[in-house]
Amino acid sequence: MATLIAPLRPVLLAGLLSLSALPAIGETMKDVFPSYADWLDPALAERFAALEIHRGTQIMAGGEYELRLGEGYYALTGSDARWVMETLWQNLPDPELQGLIFQSGTSPLDDSWASTVYYFENGHISDDEAATMDYDAIIQSLKESDAEQNRQRREAGLPEITTVGLAGTPGYDRTQRALKFSVLLMQTGYDGQILNANAWILSRHGFVNLNVLGAAEQAAEVDAKMPDLIGLVAMGAGNTYADYIPGVDTVAEGGLSG
Repeated sequence: MATLIAPLRPVLLAGLLSLSALPAIGETMKDVFPSYADWLDPALAERFAALEIHRGTQIMAGGEYELRLGEGYYALTGSDARWVMETLWQNLPDPELQGLIFQSGTSPLDDSWASTVYYFENGHISDDEAATMDYDAIIQSLKESDAEQNRQRREAGLPEITTVGLAGTPGYDRTQRALKFSVLLMQTGYDGQILNANAWILSRHGFVNLNVLGAAEQAAEVDAKMPDLIGLVAMGAGNTYADYIPGVDTVAEGGLSG
């Protein structure tokens, strides 16, 4: 399971400017969001400018799944995505992060929401227990992990993050084979709560995890968009939930709640 994480905005020069852009293919942040140079800290500007924007269909994890981004979204992948999370947004290193999804016309410097993308191939997860999921137990487990996460964050010189509780109503979409729930977090030095809206999309061999990062005030908007975001994920040939072969494929320990 991916660690819940929340973005911090980078160190900025005075005077926030509005960013706007037209969709582009095969371009960098410098091409699409040229006004970054007017207000981004120079120490970050060169690396930010070189971030490569990906649109259309992106083959992920060696073909285990695809991101079909269409016109409404774009992605940063690989080391570009990890640089944004770790350096620009000041989070702990996360080598398992595969991508970041943004709405077209928004950038990593905006106050708009964005989604991390992970893929975990740790065995098939049955959705038999979806109707009886104990979401309170999930929250309790997250709260119990706060101490260790914050120890690591203190050692890295990062603000501490505390789990508050659920936001909205969690549930399982059997058509999309997706478990959905949203968590609110508190961050030291941040006035307000942070939203982490999660979706686990099940496959034959594991699951794709989307973790939407934003402000608590964006919860309703993100909840409305979540089916569309889940729809961006398409499992590769032979890796759909329906492709699972009992007695042949590895099964994940703990089931859906685990």
